[in-house]
Amino acid sequence: VLALVDEDGRPLDGYLRLHELYDRRLDARLVVLSACDTGTGRELRGEGLINLTRGFFHAGVPRVVASLWSVDDDSTAELMSRFYRFHLEKGWVPSSALNAAQRTMIEHAEWGDPYYWAAFTYQGDWTPGVGLGDDPVGQVATQTPEPTEPAGDSEVPFVVSPLGTGGAS
Repeated sequence: VLALVDEDGRPLDGYLRLHELYDRRLDARLVVLSACDTGTGRELRGEGLINLTRGFFHAGVPRVVASLWSVDDDSTAELMSRFYRFHLEKGWVPSSALNAAQRTMIEHAEWGDPYYWAAFTYQGDWTPGVGLGDDPVGQVATQTPEPTEPAGDSEVPFVVSPLGTGGAS
């Protein structure tokens, strides 16, 4: 859990920096970064792309959902609501839940354009059930999600902020 105070109650600036991830070991099975450009970074010669996703992998997180460009706040909130509904309520593995959420967004009149949902990518362990506790095996991206209504005012737990293309691309 990210907090605005340290263990002794002293205020923190609230920013998570890449170098801080390299000093940590996180016991998370999935990190969802639903803010703008969370999957982008700097390319370092001889190292490849340096970004938050790589930092979370280094800290021991096997799965990350992140965005590749600046995303619209309202459509992202709706996409995340749908993602969490498929993942947490229906028990789908994260890659399939993201894919299903994105596929339902395509049918939405206001958010059907890929700009509103395609920025999010799923990266990491694709093995169903591995490191996800009780996630059922067999939830694959070819499942057809039922249409969903916009989430409205429902509360959705956000980790930090973007998501990914759970297995469809």
